[in-house]
Amino acid sequence: MKLGFWTLYDVAWTNEEIARRAAALGYQGVDLRVTAPGATPGIGDNLSLDSTDDDIAGIRQAFAQAHVEISSLNCYNRSPAAGDLVAFGAFEQEIVAHAELARRVGTPRIRFQLTGGPAAGMTWEDYLVDVWRAVGRALDAVPGVNAVVENHPDRANAAQLLAAAEKVNDRRIGVELSPDHVLVMQEPLLDLIDRYAPRIHHICMADRKVVQEDLARFDGRYYQVRYESCWIGDGIVPVADMLSKLSRLGFEDYVSLKWEKSSRFGQHLPASEAALAHFPGYMRQFDAFAR
Repeated sequence: MKLGFWTLYDVAWTNEEIARRAAALGYQGVDLRVTAPGATPGIGDNLSLDSTDDDIAGIRQAFAQAHVEISSLNCYNRSPAAGDLVAFGAFEQEIVAHAELARRVGTPRIRFQLTGGPAAGMTWEDYLVDVWRAVGRALDAVPGVNAVVENHPDRANAAQLLAAAEKVNDRRIGVELSPDHVLVMQEPLLDLIDRYAPRIHHICMADRKVVQEDLARFDGRYYQVRYESCWIGDGIVPVADMLSKLSRLGFEDYVSLKWEKSSRFGQHLPASEAALAHFPGYMRQFDAFAR
């Protein structure tokens, strides 16, 4: 397996500095962030669909000189509305544009996003199959580029995405598994890895713990549980078991640090730079990363 990280929201580093720091800390790759179409670039955004050829050449040179890969582009496309052919057509064209940007910058992978879901009367299965086929058509236009999508609360969960990947069976399209989100949504992480390992193409790594505030609130049907970001290794993600199982089942791709502090509970956490420095050493205690 290889170590990577998502670029950070709270440090205004140039792309050249990101590449240098990644190399110095022992990372093999970085997932660069693409500004959402129509949005103003912010801290943590690395390039956009409007990046010039000179911008792209500078990024490629910086990472080549640092001997660090651009492991993926994190893209913030608009989601298609179920049953809306115009929206699906626009979605497909955005995926083409992001895949072309990936080709230009020299990475084989984009991470697209889904913030919507099926319309009333439509199943998640049918909706995701339509999404997969649209992404497949987009990738046909840009050979050599693959795509992943992350499971996320309030969106499609890991089981739904993995099942869609298996049903359509387009090996260019897989899941970027977010294990902390799997557990927040109370899915069986290790069972999903057993069942769908070939469909897991990338891991974005974070951890969560159950916090005490509001822990026992009862709404008349359920007790409320709050999960909050924490230092990796201090939470409920079974990191050792997960990595061991992935390794046995042939996963050899990136495990990328995803460091996103909560505005409510995350103030006690170390700064992003501390997490970035800590992650390689923590992960190399496991056989999958031991040197």
